[in-house]
Amino acid sequence: MKEYTYSVARVRAKETALLTRQDIDQLLSADGYNSALRLIRDRGYRSQDNEGAEEIIASAERDLWDFIAEIADENVVRILRIPIDYHNIKASVKAAFSGIDGHDLLLDNGTADKDLIYSSVRSREYGELENHVLERICEEAMTLILRTQDGQACDIYVDNAMLAAVENEAEGGGDFIKSYASLMCDTSNLKTAYRCAASGRGLQFIENAVYDGGSLNTGELAKAAEGGVNSLCEYTETTRYAELAEHMKAGAAALERSCDDMLMRFMEGAKFDSFSEAPIIAYYYAKRTEIDAVRLILSGKLNRLDDNMIRERVRRTYV
Repeated sequence: MKEYTYSVARVRAKETALLTRQDIDQLLSADGYNSALRLIRDRGYRSQDNEGAEEIIASAERDLWDFIAEIADENVVRILRIPIDYHNIKASVKAAFSGIDGHDLLLDNGTADKDLIYSSVRSREYGELENHVLERICEEAMTLILRTQDGQACDIYVDNAMLAAVENEAEGGGDFIKSYASLMCDTSNLKTAYRCAASGRGLQFIENAVYDGGSLNTGELAKAAEGGVNSLCEYTETTRYAELAEHMKAGAAALERSCDDMLMRFMEGAKFDSFSEAPIIAYYYAKRTEIDAVRLILSGKLNRLDDNMIRERVRRTYV
């Protein structure tokens, strides 16, 4: 196990440069795209050529991954990279099924090369991935969408495979990383159960849709979702996720945001830990959320969206 005292000290130094809620509010209040771009450059977002928003954000993402890879154990880096692989599988499968070019939907920094996933799915030749788990997931996801013509069923299958991979990787880590994986599984299951309840899905579909992991009783969760949104809310109120019940009543977007905010609050607990991987994971999540907020705000400003509409989609910050 890596000794993290020096790494955590470096994280603490980096945390001082994270955007605060006040910074985000100032960015939201900027008078147009160019004004917002100047503000974010003043806060350290710069590319090599000091170009536009896409280049600045891409540079920030590269810097984040370079930093995490430098200071963290391989299993910590992998648990953060795994979701990217499964996003790329979903994007590749949907693009292949729809007959469109999906390159722009792919993300960098997974454990497997994004273009290799994409070409493997397109050609249905999976051996070059050199990862037997990803080979199987790609093949089975493509087979599923071709057989069922159901993009939602394909998403559920890939998402559950991702959660299994994260839980498996977390077994080799400490208490924080295991709790992080469990929280991911639970909130994902609650969101899946909500979608099933809202669309009137039957019990068999729901039982297949929820992931058999995390801390929740998935059998009870599925039965509650079968009864509709009110039934699911009543069940949720009996769990440690009771606060999410009110957000379920407000709709899918409110539930999604509240789950993200709950994960951020969990990350804030790492501020008091100086000897484990916890602050590294928390910093990654905080910076990742910040980058997503910057991307969202700049895109909204560029497209002249209403500031309140943008504000509703911006997540809780770490500082």
